[in-house]
Amino acid sequence: MGDHGCLSIFGDRPDQHRMFAEQITAEYFVKTEGRGRTVDEWKARPEQPDNHWLDCLVGCAVGASMQGALLFGTDAERAPKTKRISFKEMQQRRRG
Repeated sequence: MGDHGCLSIFGDRPDQHRMFAEQITAEYFVKTEGRGRTVDEWKARPEQPDNHWLDCLVGCAVGASMQGALLFGTDAERAPKTKRISFKEMQQRRRG
């Protein structure tokens, strides 16, 4: 428990977390190459159509990342914040 990159679920009764575990493992990825880049393409497992909790978990991770949260031990550095500009400023810059 608690290894890097893992999601640890509390308790010693796996039946209490069965539905959650089934839904977060409802998809798998396949590395795909094309146009000079490699991406992970996610595919649904046909035997497990429900993945709502996986979607929620991923959405929470994205939101946390956007707010600057990092996983312990990843040594990732935050990207520098860019100055926000208004749509009006964007139009003025395009016009010169």
